[in-house]
Amino acid sequence: MSEEKMTTNKETKKNKRGKPEGYIGRPKPMKTKKFEFRKPGVKFYIELGIFLVIAAFITYIVIRLVNIGKDSSSSFVFYENEESSEASYVLENEWLRFEMDPDTTGFTVLQKETGRVWRSNPEGAASDPIALGKERSNMQSVFLIKYSTENGVDGIYDSLTYSTNKNFYEINATADEISVNYSVGDMERMYIYPLAITETDMDVWFENLSASQVRLVKQSYRLIDIERLLATDNEEELLRKYPVLLEDNVYEIREDLRPYMKERTEDIFAEIGYGMEDYERDQELYAGGSAKNIPMFNVTMTYRLDGKNLIVDVPFDKVSFKADYPITQLSVLPYFAAAGTEDEGYMLVPEGGGSIINFNNGKTRQNSYYCDIYGWDYATERSAVITETRAAYPVFGVSYLDSSFIAIINEGSEYAGITADISGKMGSYNYVRADYKMVHREQYDVSARTVNSQFVYEDSLPEGERILQTYCFLPSGSYVDMAKEYRNYLFDGKEKVSNRTVPVSIEIIGAVDKVQQVAGMPKTKPYKLTTYEQAADIINSLDGMGVANANVRLSGFVNDGIKQKLFTKVKFIDVLGGKKGFRRLIEAASDSSSKLFLDGTVQFTYRSGFLDGFNHYSDPARFVSSEVCEISEYSPVWYGKLDTMDTYYLVKPSVTESVTDNFVSAAVKYGLDGISFRDNGYLLSADYNDDSPVSRRASKDKQLAKFREAEDSGLEIMVNAGNDYSVNDVNFITNMTLHGNNYAILDYQVPFYQIALHGYVNYSGVPVNLSYEKDQIVLEAAESGAGLNFTFIHESEKVLQETNYTEYYAACFDTWKPQMEEIYRRYNAELAPVASSLISNHEILADSVTATTYENGYTVYVNFGYLDYVTDSGISVPARDYKVLRVEE
Repeated sequence: MSEEKMTTNKETKKNKRGKPEGYIGRPKPMKTKKFEFRKPGVKFYIELGIFLVIAAFITYIVIRLVNIGKDSSSSFVFYENEESSEASYVLENEWLRFEMDPDTTGFTVLQKETGRVWRSNPEGAASDPIALGKERSNMQSVFLIKYSTENGVDGIYDSLTYSTNKNFYEINATADEISVNYSVGDMERMYIYPLAITETDMDVWFENLSASQVRLVKQSYRLIDIERLLATDNEEELLRKYPVLLEDNVYEIREDLRPYMKERTEDIFAEIGYGMEDYERDQELYAGGSAKNIPMFNVTMTYRLDGKNLIVDVPFDKVSFKADYPITQLSVLPYFAAAGTEDEGYMLVPEGGGSIINFNNGKTRQNSYYCDIYGWDYATERSAVITETRAAYPVFGVSYLDSSFIAIINEGSEYAGITADISGKMGSYNYVRADYKMVHREQYDVSARTVNSQFVYEDSLPEGERILQTYCFLPSGSYVDMAKEYRNYLFDGKEKVSNRTVPVSIEIIGAVDKVQQVAGMPKTKPYKLTTYEQAADIINSLDGMGVANANVRLSGFVNDGIKQKLFTKVKFIDVLGGKKGFRRLIEAASDSSSKLFLDGTVQFTYRSGFLDGFNHYSDPARFVSSEVCEISEYSPVWYGKLDTMDTYYLVKPSVTESVTDNFVSAAVKYGLDGISFRDNGYLLSADYNDDSPVSRRASKDKQLAKFREAEDSGLEIMVNAGNDYSVNDVNFITNMTLHGNNYAILDYQVPFYQIALHGYVNYSGVPVNLSYEKDQIVLEAAESGAGLNFTFIHESEKVLQETNYTEYYAACFDTWKPQMEEIYRRYNAELAPVASSLISNHEILADSVTATTYENGYTVYVNFGYLDYVTDSGISVPARDYKVLRVEE
């Protein structure tokens, strides 16, 4: 048989079996293995851990986004004023008589020494011809509330319109104090009982009532049963209003209920513990969940007399708000002692050493005055910086020709800002007041797909804190007497300093950061400006120049320079000489009369990473938005953030405390005389971390505790600027602002703060050699009794090219040595006699001429002008110069 035929027969046989061409047989069953449990390996646990971390993070973010502005809610209490038999409420002592009108809660304070009557609100505010209606209401209020929403829309409630006019307040008086509890809101009389409630829930409340009480309550309600509707009822409308009717009956309050029945029902529910939280929960059911949600607040203000002082107390624990409408600002007594268009006098504001705004000065086209007490909170984001509006002391005042007062913010100053304005703008009155930041917030973008932004807020106000203002009344119109009163407040019982020479601060800069080539690659490294050996030479030359007892700050000498890495431990800089070089510096300077202060930063860190002991996630403080406080530098030209400059971090308070301990230990270990804080005592910031928040007040207390620990270690302390809370614990304040910003609304500047401090703490202004005009700085120092301040480097200023430290271009010691010696020798020779004396008077003799008199009989005349000046008594003061004379001269 041929091969072709055989093949054909085979194919025919296959086809006869009915199998398709290419058939390979039945699929064979798969062999399965018996399940075998294997113990998870390291890889499994790592992957599981990563998954859980990511899941937890996503869950946290979702919860934060869902609960923005709804994290918590403080309990609202409704207060109602009852008819009072009292014509007025009175507090009185030998010096003052406080009298409150029960109908408005406005008050007067009679100062018995002078007969002047100080008013909480201007007499003619209601009929002010300039002010609009809203501003008239503000003028007649004892506080103003600013609140916000999750979208950042702000609103303002005044106490007159939204509380006292509605009778939403309650006065409690004792022999020693008067307290007023306010309910504030755009609501009618609120009765705290269910507006609508399911029958099941109502039956639970009925269990706590007697049969007669149940009958009384039922008279106030209509029971809606979907199976038994009235002929006038619309079933669809009721179901739309109360969808729960498909499951349960609903009790709804009767719309025509008489007031006495409302009060009776409220009293019955109050007896069994029905409160505001129950009301708000049941209110969601009322009107199908569409009940009106409006801002509502509680504020309590308490007044006491203490000698010549009026004390105003606003506890945070008695300030409440709804989570949807957080209170962001509270203005306390916004128009107290406001002066009219015919009054003569001035307002004192804490700009620089102190500044005066004359009543009715006519500068109606200028912006109102504002400054932040203790400066900016670095745990609050900002997109631009035009100027730093800061004050080192929480004091403002009002003065007439015969009487004055200063308001000292004893507590709550950490949140305060001072606002002042003149008549002729918003109204006919000149006023100065304190505005307090309450609930802090941050803005963030929801997504790149929308231009809408949301705001996230703090959950609550700091527990246990308060606003406490003391109004100190004086039988004088002098700002000098006002400053002396503040001096008594700050230094009651403290010893005076005993200076034989004018105090001097010398800052020596060791290293700065600069991008340098390392193996052909750019790297930021410490760049030498003054080695340890060169610093010793500068220090030892000071005595030869006649500069005795100098206070020398060693800045940028450790932890990579001026922009310092975190003080997890103190690391000396190799390019400056290393640890051995630093020890030789201390030894070489031991015979000098100078005191050595190691300078450092404990609140911030630059260029720090894991190897430096810094965790970028857990160690920084956090904004309210929960983002870490990564801070940018700002352009002095266009004021925005500089993307070309490295950012830095604000560290959380617990880390600050830890690195401060390391800082102090290093200063003690190496035998330094003291430590110089570049930030503590000057900058004050909070931490808004949800897990462990630290308020600005708590942060201040932590700073003070570390000051005292350093003192206990035998160290002296130097700080910048000198916030008033630090002055009893520090030995030297440097870089103090003697003259502040020259805002157009200000009329002139006075050394109010320096009058209060002089003789109790040493201080100096900004460095003479780094200022825009050295003569101006020396004149400011002479006027305010300040010491001198200089900043030096050993290298030529040319080495600062291609760095970000142009401020040191005039700091070369060899270049400035002759000028410094000349300035110091004259200044010390003439002002050393008053270095420890208290300032007894300060006068403005002319627009640019002042006279500062001391208790020991010396007077310092300062002429800031460009023409010679001759006093009425014939004393000639050359232009741009100062002269020191004794009284008998």
